[in-house]
Amino acid sequence: MKIGIVKHLNARPLTLYFERSPDFTPVYDNPSVLIELLKKGELDCALVSSIECERNKDKFDYTKIVGVCARDVVRSVLFFKNENDPGIPGSIFTDKGSRSSVCLLQCLFHLEYGKKLEVIPTDAKEISEMMQKGIGSHLLFGDHALLQTPIPGYQVIDLAEWWNRLTGLYFCFAFWAYPKGKQWDNQIFLTALEYGLKELSSIISEEKRLPIAITDRYLKQELHFIPEQKNLDGFALFIKTAKELDLL
Repeated sequence: MKIGIVKHLNARPLTLYFERSPDFTPVYDNPSVLIELLKKGELDCALVSSIECERNKDKFDYTKIVGVCARDVVRSVLFFKNENDPGIPGSIFTDKGSRSSVCLLQCLFHLEYGKKLEVIPTDAKEISEMMQKGIGSHLLFGDHALLQTPIPGYQVIDLAEWWNRLTGLYFCFAFWAYPKGKQWDNQIFLTALEYGLKELSSIISEEKRLPIAITDRYLKQELHFIPEQKNLDGFALFIKTAKELDLL
């Protein structure tokens, strides 16, 4: 079976089992690409942006039994506000890899400022180059956000922390989705997570791009993988807000 695997650190506890099992053929890419492969029938299941689960619920079923979740800090979904630009940005260059992160930013702008935000999907490498030149405000997600070094002139805002401050709720960034008519037992996703959590120490030690202390805190404290009620309530509010903004 072909299974879509998000190629970022935040997904490893959910995906490692499928990567190592001979019963599955992993296909690695960003969630925005995986959802398109799922639509084309090229995958049997994929870890995709939570917003896409709702946007495509006529075509796919999805499980909320596990997911990529955060309470008040996520570290890997960051808004870089250009301090040299006056007032509230009218448009933002957004990492095109994750659609939940982009939609979340749009919802936050609506809730905080009552403003509809224009987003410009952009390659993460291009975003880093633009920030070095002090051009524009930006959104990065996943490893691109984790590995982005601080740049003078930019205020860094964690979107999960912002969401929690405005709503008092938590957030769900990704869920497993699969075509309607294909039966998946939720137990397989729990089994995969149990395996990933048992291997957490090796996942942390194998991550050479970040200091071990940061990776440890990120995977053990800042993220969690079984949604709590405040995650599910936050997801419901997110979908309601996105619907009001015609983002579904």
